[in-house]
Amino acid sequence: MTIQGLVNVLTPPGSPFESGHGKRWPKFEGEIAFPADYIEFINVYGSGRIADFVVIFNPFSNDEGTNFFEQFKQVLEDFRFLEASGGCYNYVVYPEAEGLIPVGVTDNGDYLFWVFDADINSDEWLTAMVSARSPEAEYFNCGLGRLLESVLSGEVKAKSLPDCFPGLIDFEPL
Repeated sequence: MTIQGLVNVLTPPGSPFESGHGKRWPKFEGEIAFPADYIEFINVYGSGRIADFVVIFNPFSNDEGTNFFEQFKQVLEDFRFLEASGGCYNYVVYPEAEGLIPVGVTDNGDYLFWVFDADINSDEWLTAMVSARSPEAEYFNCGLGRLLESVLSGEVKAKSLPDCFPGLIDFEPL
């Protein structure tokens, strides 16, 4: 799993902000390794905005709104609250089998997720998107790096994204 295809579509910044390059990568939930394409993405791009619309959460971010661990906790708490309040949606969240793990967000409040599978290496996790306030998830048969590449290149049209996306394809460090 590599992000070379994404790099061909989305030029990385010259000096990535809050890059994980050269740092010891933590595991989340004590034992789960981040997918290799995500590690490579954070190492190459750091914290920033894709096409002035998408932010990928970063475990090295000092900003609570973009820090992976803070958003992991907050988004899952929100979904569990909705479920306890009688909310109805057709997907489950981590730690359930095929539960969603938040990895990014759009300006419209749509979330990008990994689809958790304890039986396979995290490098093989698939991805999903959930539109803001939608009871349904849209699943993709690829990892995060490939999903971003496919959406930015126009190869895949995610239902969650506006028709005008991606517009200008750039990466702006935060």
